[in-house]
Amino acid sequence: MSALPAWIVEIENLARGLPVVLVEGKEDVTWFSHFLDLHAVGWRSRAFLAAAEGKRHVIQGVTVHRPSWIGIIDRDEWREADIIAAAGRSLHLHILPRFCIESYLCDPDELWNALPAAQRDRVAEDINVWMGSIRQHIPDWVAHGAMWRVLREIHETSRFPSQLEEHPITDEAQIRQILTSWHQQIAPDIVLARYQAELTLGREMPEPKQLQQYIHGKKFFNQVIVQVLDQRFAGKGADDWQQRLRDTPILPPSDLTALLDRALAQLPSAGMQ
Repeated sequence: MSALPAWIVEIENLARGLPVVLVEGKEDVTWFSHFLDLHAVGWRSRAFLAAAEGKRHVIQGVTVHRPSWIGIIDRDEWREADIIAAAGRSLHLHILPRFCIESYLCDPDELWNALPAAQRDRVAEDINVWMGSIRQHIPDWVAHGAMWRVLREIHETSRFPSQLEEHPITDEAQIRQILTSWHQQIAPDIVLARYQAELTLGREMPEPKQLQQYIHGKKFFNQVIVQVLDQRFAGKGADDWQQRLRDTPILPPSDLTALLDRALAQLPSAGMQ
């Protein structure tokens, strides 16, 4: 029998006998802890929430090393077939219904409810203008989401240019230039054709689904939401706003509470621990 990875052993030691719930990263631990505190008071006596430092580790943790543990991973750019295949590997592996945990901070309507009362009062009269300052960025970020998916599908055989990942680039002439210098094995016409087909799918989605599942939530939050909030309320960046949003005791949306309930239901009862 092969030795357990050091990260598994470390988490077991920290858990001190509690059932373990694995998430991908430290920010996920922070946000899931916040949402669980609001939704399931007392959960900390039933489970230990730990960062596995990556989706692959979460999957390996609950399918190979510790099948009794529970894992929660980001949806990311996965298609339905990917989600079904991953969920089929273990009943203890749960896929977030949105792109990532930051996607719960991107929908203007949900974000409005999560803002501290002082901020809501300041924009109450021009709320539509404020929400419009966020929504105007959605088309570019849907385009980014389309390119993100195409590049991820190519990733298995080729490396890809970081410029197209970091921020929206919608000028096809500029995309063509980047791809031409990227790799001789990648034909720009083929990639652009795949991009256009994917972009059509993204554009056909209703706005809530675009924000929740198609757009890269973490990048959209950091590059759009934080900028809008900072400009309107003189904030201090992403970390500052994440903390302010956590300070508002708003219950998580129903799609997230449903996932949390499924995961919590798999924990052993207090008498069985």
